[in-house]
Amino acid sequence: MIISPVFYGCNKKAGTSTKAKTSAVEKIDVKPEMPVVEKPESEKGYVYDPAGRRDPFVPLVVVSKGGKKGGSKIAGNLESYDIGDFTAVAIAKKGSHYYALLIAPDNKSYTVKEGTVIGLHNGKVVQITSNNILIKEYVEDYTGKQKSREIFLELHKGEVE
Repeated sequence: MIISPVFYGCNKKAGTSTKAKTSAVEKIDVKPEMPVVEKPESEKGYVYDPAGRRDPFVPLVVVSKGGKKGGSKIAGNLESYDIGDFTAVAIAKKGSHYYALLIAPDNKSYTVKEGTVIGLHNGKVVQITSNNILIKEYVEDYTGKQKSREIFLELHKGEVE
């Protein structure tokens, strides 16, 4: 019972004060202090002058695809691991050509044939026989000279025919 007279009293006061405020707002006359000056046609807007600047829509970093010239080696391919890290799993013969299946350290398998580039030092598969793979690569020794190195990957290590 005490709360109801409080609400009635608020509604009556709020209604009278709102009418007084609206009539006061309508009677106020607003005058601009500074005159509005329009700009001449030559000064309207911003004009972009691209002279001596780069194109903002061309990417800053360009990724080259493939090729040995200027391209970076992608992690996970045959040229990103040392030859000794590969494991020969299978060798197959099709016609007169041999193919070998190698497993990389990341457990991805790769099929290679003679002439395939492999290893960190651009080694090449020279020969594939029924039991092993011969890879030849050129490395620098401590004097800075290029020396050839031959690596054999055996299909079944430790087994003798």
